[in-house]
This record gives sequence, structure tokens and C-alpha cells, in this order.
Amino acid sequence: MNIHPFETLALSNGAKLLFTPCPGTKAVNLEQSILQLKQQGVSMLLTLMFDKEMLENNAIKLPLLCHKYKIQWLQLPIIDDEAPQEAFHQEWQKKKDRILNEIKNKGVVAVHCKGGTGRTGTVISLLLLQLGWSADKIKQEVQLIKPKALRIQKQINYLNSQLKNSADKF
Repeated sequence: MNIHPFETLALSNGAKLLFTPCPGTKAVNLEQSILQLKQQGVSMLLTLMFDKEMLENNAIKLPLLCHKYKIQWLQLPIIDDEAPQEAFHQEWQKKKDRILNEIKNKGVVAVHCKGGTGRTGTVISLLLLQLGWSADKIKQEVQLIKPKALRIQKQINYLNSQLKNSADKF
């Protein structure tokens, strides 16, 4: 049996953050990917792609399949190799508390872009910042799982702009 790939960052409260490529783009089809994520306990899926990119990757049915398998689906789009911009921020402001509550309640939140590294690492880092982690700890833990994450300067600059303690840097 082929398996949808993902890597897990387990949090001290029992919650988990999963780094994953776009469901349906590796080894198994879209529905099998969602089913396998559900079997891993995923309760929420964050999609960091715009609709056009989802369509290009045959993932436009993600919201329907997430509904079918009782996974909360949220879209917070970011352009590939870019830092979060206005479209992301509009959705982030509306959905941030919901995402953080899922994590605080020991949920399993899967995050994906196309490949599961650049945008995914940036948003998982942003979530960890919101949970009070230091930049050093985030960088260490994220790059332990995804060594190529947090390498795009625009994304690093964005994360640095989100830091509450200006002495703390990525």
C-alpha cells in the first residue's frame, strides 16, 4: 500500500502539527491521502495554496473530502516562495483563534503547501510563535523535521516581523 507522506512535530500538551505535501500529489490519490491523514488523527487541515494552485494540482475537492471525513478545512493562501501577504492575513485574522484552540485542545493539525516545506514551515513557525516558542527553538525543531524549511529570506523576514521580542531572530 502506498502512503501519503508527512512528518510530525509533537507538542508537549499532546497536540501534533503535521508537515505534509499537498494531498493527492505523492504516492496516493487525493481521497486516499485525506483518509490516511484522518487515520493519523488529523482534525484540521490548513491549505496554504490559492484555488488556482489547488486546481493545477488536482486538489480542488479538498474541502469536500475534508467534510466527508470530518476534518476541519481552512484555506490561508500564500504564493509559493513568498511571505504571507494580504490574502493570508485576512484569513489568519478570522481563523487564528480557531486554529490555536484546536492545538490547545490536543488536536492534530496538518499543514500543507505544494511540497510541505517552505510555506508549511513558515506557517507552522508562526503557530509556534503564537504558542510562545522562541525563534531559536522553532528554527531548531522545524529544521530538524524539515532541513530545507526556513531558508527563504522573504519568509524569514516575515517571521522576524512577527516576533514580540525584537532581540529574538530567526
